[in-house]
Amino acid sequence: MTGRRWRLSGGALLGAASALAQTPSWPAATFPDPLRFSSLPLNAAEATAPPPGRWQVLSTTGYFNVWQLTWHTGTIHKGWDLIGKPLTSTEVETLAAAFPQDQFFHVDIEGVRSDLVAAYGLSHGLAVALQVPWIDIGSPRWDAVPETFHGSLGIHNMRRDFFPRGQTTVYVRGRRGTISELNNRQAGQGLGEVTLTLSGPAGTWLGATHRWAVSIEAPTGERDTLRGSGGWDRGVRWFATWGEGRRETRLGLGYSFLDPAGTWLGIERDDTWHAQLELRRPLAGAVDWRLAMRVDTSPLASFTDSDIGQRSFYWLAGVLVPVGRTGFVAFDLGENYPLTAHVPDFSFHVSFGLLPAYRR
Repeated sequence: MTGRRWRLSGGALLGAASALAQTPSWPAATFPDPLRFSSLPLNAAEATAPPPGRWQVLSTTGYFNVWQLTWHTGTIHKGWDLIGKPLTSTEVETLAAAFPQDQFFHVDIEGVRSDLVAAYGLSHGLAVALQVPWIDIGSPRWDAVPETFHGSLGIHNMRRDFFPRGQTTVYVRGRRGTISELNNRQAGQGLGEVTLTLSGPAGTWLGATHRWAVSIEAPTGERDTLRGSGGWDRGVRWFATWGEGRRETRLGLGYSFLDPAGTWLGIERDDTWHAQLELRRPLAGAVDWRLAMRVDTSPLASFTDSDIGQRSFYWLAGVLVPVGRTGFVAFDLGENYPLTAHVPDFSFHVSFGLLPAYRR
């Protein structure tokens, strides 16, 4: 039923877009990282600024697949002849006793995140934007996709085949505690953290148009799950845009002040900073290509010295096709090259958007 609703809503957006007549700026898809997406990551949609009195609507649905682990869990799993079975608490307790100084981890998460962003233009160049996410953890069970792809290229599968497909597992042993979510306890769906943003103009200099933005993320997702932190997070952002329309380059910088009352699966979070560069250029005919590259610090930087606590690098690349003159449909593929830190191994996204006609 959920997939059917996505298809229906996407069709409605495309149908409405075909009758409209202006080409707005469209941001890249939402960052799909379950470590960060409930801790107010930078989102270029925060800079969306429709003309005064007009709405701009963006809908994105993205699939993400995270598989990150140290050597520990795969080694004991094979040694105990448990290939194809879920990771157990007995295994991780044995590893913790045998290697008390090691900050090892095992993270296996897949899911679908859908976002609806609605922005409204105010006078004096101000704009407000509301972002509402719906997150489904543990579906649609497409672990076979990376396994088949890696196998066809002769690439090592990182022990994916040691454990059953469709499992949601989060185990992180840090400097001051352990996160242990085994046996699909984090699987499920629900509302994520809703974000409200106010943005405004910051002048034109260095050949770019600048905007500031302040955002607040409400604890609307379920606390102590991958969908919610339980805290009121705040962020400040700055965006610079060179060019417009089909030849546009946007740089975004941001800092997020994470509420000490909020957590990531029960662990207190660190404030984070973010940087993102987006490019959009003509490809062929009316079709454009776009690329987004981003660096983010980890909300678990103080908790662990392992890759999960390190800065991440993620990129999205795709194509954007206009629908009428004020709508679009886009497809983007994301990768965590060069396979560092805790971000999705890959993701793909389908996006729709429109700028409804102004009515007096």
